[in-house]
Amino acid sequence: MSFPHRIAGNLALDLANTISRRGTDREIDHLATAADILAWSRQTGLIDDDFALPSADHKALVKDVLALRRAVNDAGAAIAHGDEPPAAALDTIRKYAAEALRTAALAGSPVSLHFRGANRIIGAIAWSALDLLRGDELSRLKQCPPHDCRWLFIDRTKNGSRRWCEMNSCGNRAKKQSHRRMAD
Repeated sequence: MSFPHRIAGNLALDLANTISRRGTDREIDHLATAADILAWSRQTGLIDDDFALPSADHKALVKDVLALRRAVNDAGAAIAHGDEPPAAALDTIRKYAAEALRTAALAGSPVSLHFRGANRIIGAIAWSALDLLRGDELSRLKQCPPHDCRWLFIDRTKNGSRRWCEMNSCGNRAKKQSHRRMAD
């Protein structure tokens, strides 16, 4: 399976960006099944090839990952537009982070979290979202403007001038459209 490029600069935002062409009749959900989520999690390094989740837990994994993705997207989109993130989105992120922390192992100095079971995916993403929401890069959170993209990303350019998720896709398309409008 092919997944979207991880361009966001944050694991939780990369999760939010696993829907391509959002809101169009050509929308693609890259994490529609537990197998998709497990493959994406392997690709991102959250789990290794030895990770196994009982098939009885697959339905819950899909439900939880999709709920977390929706919450991250809702909170991120609001912040990118200068608005307060919805309380329901923050509550969802907090809920998954708290559940994962309850069963996590803490080790090392500085302490690192070691999640177990499905929380190796869900917990890691929820804590990535919390780190972003509490961190100093939050003011650099942006959303790609085309109506059929809307991916979230952290603008790490020195002058904060990044406009698109990727220049070679949305950026080039926007520039071509602008050039056509000027030529007319």
